[in-house]
Amino acid sequence: MLALLLINRRSRTGAANAAEVRDALREHGVTVIVRDADSPAHVDAALKAHSESVDMVVVGGGDGTIGMAAGALMRAERPVAIVPLGTANDLARTLMIPPDIAGACRNAVEGRAHAIDLGQCNDVYFVNVASLGLPVRASKYRSALAKRWLGPLGYAGNVISAYRQTEPFNAELIWGGHRKSVHTIQLVVGNGRYFGGGLAVARDAMPDDGNLDIYSLAPQTPLAMLAKLPAIVRGPDHELTGVSLLKADALRVNTGEPMSINTDGELLTETPADIRIIPGALQIKVPEAYFHLAESAASADAGPTYN
Repeated sequence: MLALLLINRRSRTGAANAAEVRDALREHGVTVIVRDADSPAHVDAALKAHSESVDMVVVGGGDGTIGMAAGALMRAERPVAIVPLGTANDLARTLMIPPDIAGACRNAVEGRAHAIDLGQCNDVYFVNVASLGLPVRASKYRSALAKRWLGPLGYAGNVISAYRQTEPFNAELIWGGHRKSVHTIQLVVGNGRYFGGGLAVARDAMPDDGNLDIYSLAPQTPLAMLAKLPAIVRGPDHELTGVSLLKADALRVNTGEPMSINTDGELLTETPADIRIIPGALQIKVPEAYFHLAESAASADAGPTYN
């Protein structure tokens, strides 16, 4: 088996663990071509040069790396394996890919290629979420030092600091012939199940269901926010006061004045935004355990389309 290994050495542990990933793949009998993946140009060049000759592409990095490479990976039409080397690694968590290098590399060889959806916000791709409000403010508090040393724990401090300074905003949502105005502190449009270091977009959100899962969180007092925190972490549902939920395959977001949008941890676009799902865009290697999760989510009662 021949694999193109794309390593983002700027991801949280990419530089430190690049050699270990390469050696772990070799131990499974994989011949490895190693290339840097710290910019879209590097990813495009590597895939253009090698995608037709390799059996799979292995991406070593975090959610931002996979999001950055998503368009090129979709065009390459090769199975993709993920070795989580980033800060949050939410897509790997969603797909139940082992968090350790040995387990992730074993999954790269033994896992099953499974089609997942891809989100697109304007001209930016995302694998987890596109979000406005609180997540944007939290990303601006993120420092390279905290990201490297605290990992996902760094997000908690960011959110606490950001909550104090995030102003509520008005947004118009347009989907499937419907139109709704919301007054919100956070608008999340999800493709995957998790974002922000393990927060769930919705309890039944899955990256292969052909839907965007959207929720709007109304402004809350600090005490009310604290009381809702457990439900928000595990995924809001229709019974949670102050939360509006909907599912759609495409959504238009208008906010009057342009607002930055956080796509998988990066601020690359702004409103007005056209957001859509691209069904089955990526073939990702996943372990068998993932399919049990998918079956459970499919059988869950998702409630009404809009609350």
